[in-house]
Amino acid sequence: MKYTLILAAEEGSSPDIGSADWASYAEEFGAWNKEASEAGVHRGGEPVEPPTTATTLRMGDSKIEMHDGPFAETKECIIGWYLLECEDLDEVLKWAAKLPLVARGYGAVEVRPVTDFSKMQN
Repeated sequence: MKYTLILAAEEGSSPDIGSADWASYAEEFGAWNKEASEAGVHRGGEPVEPPTTATTLRMGDSKIEMHDGPFAETKECIIGWYLLECEDLDEVLKWAAKLPLVARGYGAVEVRPVTDFSKMQN
């Protein structure tokens, strides 16, 4: 079964880019990526730019309106995502718990099953 891991953190909660702590944090992510790839569960993933770069579209007054910024005002923002294919929820939760973002206490990971439309009835 496929699962999306949505990584979220407050801006400024992780080490400063370029610092020694950032280098070790990035190495931990690299090791996680390698381990998940070698285990055959890693299917994709990318970091994303900060919320200040977002554009949100929604319907308003019978036309699509565009707004600068994220869709919700929250302290935490989405910083990236992964797509994993695991046997079950227990397995994907073990992988999610190993992410440096969680292990270091910098943020959270939301785990959601990917909708499998092939299993839905017409």
